[in-house]
Amino acid sequence: MVTHKILPNGSTNAIYSVDYSFDGKYIVAGSLSHRILLWDTASWEVRKYTELHADGVSAVRFSPNGKKILTGGLDKVVKVINTSSLTAEISLGGSNDYIQSVAFIGKDGEQFASTGFDKLVRIWTIGGQIREISGMTERSHSLDTSPDGKYILAGSLQGEIFVWSPSGEVKFKQIHHGKGVHAVAFAKHSSDLFATAGGNGKVTVWNRTTGEIHGNFRGHKGYIRGLVFSPDGRWLASGGQDAKICLWDLEAFKLKSELNQHANTVYSLAFSPDGKHLVSGSFDRKVIHWTLS
Repeated sequence: MVTHKILPNGSTNAIYSVDYSFDGKYIVAGSLSHRILLWDTASWEVRKYTELHADGVSAVRFSPNGKKILTGGLDKVVKVINTSSLTAEISLGGSNDYIQSVAFIGKDGEQFASTGFDKLVRIWTIGGQIREISGMTERSHSLDTSPDGKYILAGSLQGEIFVWSPSGEVKFKQIHHGKGVHAVAFAKHSSDLFATAGGNGKVTVWNRTTGEIHGNFRGHKGYIRGLVFSPDGRWLASGGQDAKICLWDLEAFKLKSELNQHANTVYSLAFSPDGKHLVSGSFDRKVIHWTLS
């Protein structure tokens, strides 16, 4: 049985991105109302950082130690936020268009990546941009990195799927998903598996080492924007334009559950570190915390 809780004192605008801290103590959400929201999972008290970006906050990600929050905005800026004080430690400009996704590279949290509508993947440190990776011919909505920090995954609205090394070397390239790639995710338990999702409601799981398709899932109508593996690799969750979340069993390779409490597009998903909980953010302004049986 799956139960849910709508997190209190939420957003006044659409939620574009959510994440769960690696110690399970916090949930963060980025809103189009220019703010981030941070919930304590013990008390469910919320803190809000308003006017964080000059435009909507489209991407949030906790650092591996949970002390920092990486954000990306529609104002074309990447920021690093102190989780404790909710103050911006650094702002990094230079992107040419909306930033849609951010991710830390590796476990030390010293480097991080962003991508968006300028068709580039940018590699940063707190000192600024150190590299840009080109190759995509259309805009990108989603980016993720492998657990070992050796690979960067992104997809474009042209249907291109790329895996690069942090140095920019192409490790995998494929054209897939007829209506573009709208979401990507690396497995949390392995650097060999990743998933992509498209505008046609299909989720594909890939083996990075062989380049082969591990399997396909179909359960959505319209594009899919949220995509995440559980830490143990048992589950893959997807959320999309149909306001539905699908929980896929990767052992039996079938649909386990459909979660239908959102009223609009589900843009982002994140599992708790123990895999027992899932958090979702939606265009309906809600952040929902799910407890999985």
